[in-house]
Order: sequence, then structure tokens, then C-alpha cells
Amino acid sequence: MNYSFLIIGGDTRIASLAKLLKKDGNNVKTYANEIKDFDIEELNTLEDAKIECNKCDIIISSIPLTKDNINVYSPNSDKIISIQTLKEISKDKKIIAGKLDGLIEGYDALEDEALTILNTIPTAEGAIQVAMEETTYTLNNMNVLVLGFGRVGKLLSYKLKKLGANVYTEARKESDLAWIKAYGYTPIDLKDLNNYLCKMDAIFNTVPVKILDKSRLILISSDSLIVDLASYPYGVDFEVAKKLGIKTIIASALPGKVAPDTAAIYVKDYVYRVLNK
Repeated sequence: MNYSFLIIGGDTRIASLAKLLKKDGNNVKTYANEIKDFDIEELNTLEDAKIECNKCDIIISSIPLTKDNINVYSPNSDKIISIQTLKEISKDKKIIAGKLDGLIEGYDALEDEALTILNTIPTAEGAIQVAMEETTYTLNNMNVLVLGFGRVGKLLSYKLKKLGANVYTEARKESDLAWIKAYGYTPIDLKDLNNYLCKMDAIFNTVPVKILDKSRLILISSDSLIVDLASYPYGVDFEVAKKLGIKTIIASALPGKVAPDTAAIYVKDYVYRVLNK
């Protein structure tokens, strides 16, 4: 490979991606993502980034692009770059990032079906890791509830069942409820959800809608754990949960946290697919 990449912002997953691209023989430079102990040039100023942008084949930014809709998400650096500035310096260039939401024109990695499916693997494993760390019981024989039967909900239910948990999975569609039953989990229609909340030891939410509001949180034991895997605006009223003494964990963007090297391999394949379009 012999491409020129400019990487702006991003977490440890993007840092791992930079290393992989460099190992492939590409020219890689970064801004606002410090990569230690590896031969990748970090640009010192925004002006350097603008100059380098003119020479690069493609810009890669954070997945997700932002956490506040103002600045590029760059937890590995003290440098700050606004989304507006990124738009200006990336004009007429291919750019890859995640969860663009119309903030910038480019290729949205989180809308790629193959990449999204693969990302469910570290997401599900990371969710289980969180549950193991935050509870004092084994998952075996634990009553666990998975809210939502999308890509993450499907794989998470499967892995929890393999560990011996008593898996209850919520869905809205009749076809999904039928599949849940076929897989050997207990299907829960959303309209019946309140009847099951009191018996759950752990609840995993995958739905980015406030499904666990006050009316439902008061039905949950204070000994229960809630792990929210959804993106903003999440699925839990955290303020109410705190008042009720229910432990809640926000565990979004897990691939970049629990398995950045594996997640980077998935993103690298996507990057090359974009370049070959």
C-alpha cells in the first residue's frame, strides 16, 4: 500500500488504526491523537494539519466524530479542533469518521453494515466484562435482561446464554419475539416489560430511547446493575436511578475501549474499501 493518511482526533482504536496503516507501508501523520513509541509523525499545529491535508489521499477522524456536536472527539490529546475547522480543512477530500449526523460530509463508518456487525463482537464482550467487574455474582444462573433485539442485542443475548445466564430479551416486533423464543431466550414484549423488571439482576440496554424512565426504574431492585450500551441520548434516566441507589454504567463506544486493536483491524478493512470505490 502507498497511500497518504491524515488522522485527526480519535481514541485508542484510531491510534491502533494508524499503526496498522503505517505497517502496511502507507504515509501516516496525525493531529490531536498522540501515538507513543511508534514511528508516526504527530503534527504540532493546526496550520501543519492544513498543509498536510493538501497532500493526503484521505482524512480519518474519530468514531464517533464528536461527543458534544462542537469539537472532534480527541481523548488522546490536549489539542482541540472544532468540527467547523475540520470541515474547512477537509474540503474536496475524502473523510472517514463515525456518526456524522449531517455535521460533515464524508463516509460514515457506523453506517457500514459489515463494520457495524463486526463491532458487535467487542461490544458484546465488553458489556459482559463490565457486568463481571461490577457485580459480585457469576453470570451463570443470573437473571439478565437485554433491551432491544438489534445487532448488539442479538449477539449479547447469545453470549450471555452461552455463559449460563437466564436470558430475557425485549423486543417490539412479533417476528423478533418469535426469533427470541426460537433461540431459547425468554421473549418480553415491550408492553409487558414492567412485569419482569423486579426479578432482574442485570439489565443491558441497547436502545437509544429513554426506555428506563422513573415509572420503570422504581420497579427495579437497588441491587441490580444497569449497563447502557446505547448512544446518546441513552436509554436510562440516570438522575432517577442514582436517587434510587441503582448502579448504572454508561458503556457506549466499547470497541475502542475494550478491544482497540481488534476494532482497528475492522476499520482498516473499511478504509481500504472506501479508497477502492
